[in-house]
Amino acid sequence: MNPASEEQPQSVDNASTAVDARPGVFIRTYGCQMNAYDSEKLLKLVEKDYRQVHAAKDAELVLINTCSVRDKPEQKVYSLLGEMHDLKAINPNLMVGVGGCVAQQEGETIIKRSKDVDFVFGTHNLSLVPSLIQRRKEGFAPQVAVNYREEWEELPAGFVQTDKVSVFVSISRGCNKHCSYCVVPNTRGKEVSRSLEEIKREIRLAVHRGAKEVTLLGQTVNSYGADLVPKLSFVQLLQQVSEIPGVERIRFTSPHPQEIREDFVDLVCSNPKICHHVHMPSQSGSDRILKAMNRNYRRKRYLEIIQSLKTRVPDMAITTDVIIGFPGESEEDFQDTMKMLEECRFDGTFSYIFSPRPGTPAELLEDMPEAIKLERLHRYQARQNEITAENLAEWVGKTVEVLVEGPSANDPTLMAGRTSQNLIFNFQATDPRVVRGAIVEAMVVKNARYTLKGTVLPEPHIQRLGDNSLVDRSPAAL
Repeated sequence: MNPASEEQPQSVDNASTAVDARPGVFIRTYGCQMNAYDSEKLLKLVEKDYRQVHAAKDAELVLINTCSVRDKPEQKVYSLLGEMHDLKAINPNLMVGVGGCVAQQEGETIIKRSKDVDFVFGTHNLSLVPSLIQRRKEGFAPQVAVNYREEWEELPAGFVQTDKVSVFVSISRGCNKHCSYCVVPNTRGKEVSRSLEEIKREIRLAVHRGAKEVTLLGQTVNSYGADLVPKLSFVQLLQQVSEIPGVERIRFTSPHPQEIREDFVDLVCSNPKICHHVHMPSQSGSDRILKAMNRNYRRKRYLEIIQSLKTRVPDMAITTDVIIGFPGESEEDFQDTMKMLEECRFDGTFSYIFSPRPGTPAELLEDMPEAIKLERLHRYQARQNEITAENLAEWVGKTVEVLVEGPSANDPTLMAGRTSQNLIFNFQATDPRVVRGAIVEAMVVKNARYTLKGTVLPEPHIQRLGDNSLVDRSPAAL
């Protein structure tokens, strides 16, 4: 999964502004898009008894959804629990639950380390949260629910927020790859695919409420369906999702290079609903390090996939994940990673230094000095920033298709959306044609450090693909 959000904790959004007598719930999310999706489900699970608030001080219930892919997000959790101690001193009725990968990994240790935690729930036990809350209210001692499930955990379909134009939909849970540095197989278990009908039902429900774009989530999305009976391929899933009325854009994260076949490249490059953006982790450009990581592909194969995508679709954006300073990484190994950056010219990289994780084979390897890891990371990021700026500048003067998502987070005078390549595009909010949910064609007039800015093209170019008036809104259709 893409760890884009590790450094910026996020909260689930709720558009409702009506007066509501329910006590408040605050959800703090760390980690990948899967955690963000799980937080949406948590909010759905407790919506009968709680309304969402945007600050812990206003809540009667705080749910912390944790990430343990790296050490830094994990440490932030314990720092946040220190803040909960202060809030509980002010409000003794405040209840605190800790979930996610750290919860799955640490279990009862969390309760022992913090007396302010009322319950702990693992990655397979979101559905138990309402009963954990109730039992704590009834006076039971703090409880821990971290049992693994062999089957897919059934959760309520849909989301609390009603005005989303882009939604996450989980298609699988867990991973069977066992990369030597990765804790996910330990915290989320073996890979389990969600049923096709449940995936389609959730997407139809999202479209019914106004969504135009769906992002399919899985630790290794292109392994989807191998455990189903009968088996189903990720390519078949993509094709079926693209046929759902009202779905205009499809994204997915993250495919594993080992599982990419020609039929995947064919569909991604030919289906007009699949966005021109592939986030494919590389982790290293060195074959020696890839082998030590147990990544099961080599540099040559990775470059072949990129070339195949770019040859078929020249404007295909490629982003990646890279670990700098894996144990034993030499300067030569690092230079191989830098060369891969030059060859692929990634549009963006989620790069971070190696962090030994408990229970993984790499934890037993001799770690590198922190100073060397950080120096290499800064070199990599500096060059990536230059390439990102150069790639963005190439868009100036070109026409792009943009899904308008709403007001810009940084400038309320602007409306923002995303191109097919997942680039943020800003418009003047005064243009009446730029409304939430519209898919428009626009001219890029300038680029900033990480974004594009431009104007909508004349009326004949306006596209409102998948007009929701054509979507069957009857309950039976969902």
